[in-house]
Amino acid sequence: MYYFILKHISLKNQNITRMNKYLKMHNLKSFFFLFKIHHWVKNFSIFLPVFAANSLNFFYFNQYIIHFVIFSIASSIVYFFNNIYDYEKDLQNKKLNYSFNIYKKKNYYIYGLIFLSYFNSKISSIIICYIGLSILYNLFLKKIKYIDILTIASFHLIRIYYGSVVFEIEITNYFFIFCLSVFLMIGSNKRLYEIDHDFVNRPYNQIDNKILKFLQLIFGLVSIITFLLYILDTSNNIVFQNIYLSILNLFLLIFIIINFLYIQKNKVQDVVIFIYSNKLNLVLVLLFFSIFSFNL
Repeated sequence: MYYFILKHISLKNQNITRMNKYLKMHNLKSFFFLFKIHHWVKNFSIFLPVFAANSLNFFYFNQYIIHFVIFSIASSIVYFFNNIYDYEKDLQNKKLNYSFNIYKKKNYYIYGLIFLSYFNSKISSIIICYIGLSILYNLFLKKIKYIDILTIASFHLIRIYYGSVVFEIEITNYFFIFCLSVFLMIGSNKRLYEIDHDFVNRPYNQIDNKILKFLQLIFGLVSIITFLLYILDTSNNIVFQNIYLSILNLFLLIFIIINFLYIQKNKVQDVVIFIYSNKLNLVLVLLFFSIFSFNL
């Protein structure tokens, strides 16, 4: 009898230990998705000016890490506020990997503001503008057709501008227009995904489907034409070593855009999932940047 009691207590303690481990893992998973740590991949765009100017210098590697982390923390604060604000709607739109008590929403805002007030003293005005625009987007701009897509593209442009400032690299008009058109294409595709999944807190419906598909094609075409004009413009400060490598880069860009549009048309998945899951896209992008840098 004494043996069975000890065994029962032992099993109970094991169950408690397992439950505690589960709760810790659940809390860690909720934190990861609530702050969208997996979206930090978007913040690599702060390095686009570095690659475009062929200014990568591993002597400044620690600075690259520091600025990447700074912007990633800022973006996570934005995602944190957005996820709290849209929590009830997001429960209807998609399966969430995080949860919190909606009756404590005000407390979460206060915690975020306290953290934000500390963070603002440490960062540049560009980061503050990024956070300010995100608040406007979340409260107002998200509800306005097509303005919301332009705002999404602006978030990426701010990342690029941040990289150009902290790494002291001048952005050309070609580079700006190219990046803007690519991000507008991605933003249009994001809204197509949300229409297909019947998101309830967006200004779009099935009627807008054809317009958005047309827009993403136009923006993709504009990015290709812009890159073509860039490599053909002899007045550029940057001179390419081999015109054939530049043409190869152009074809790689075309393949990247076709792959993105084709895969997204068939799978209709979130853009971040596409970035992580599409190996062909990863190979094409790495080849594009490698050849581009080698050709400068």
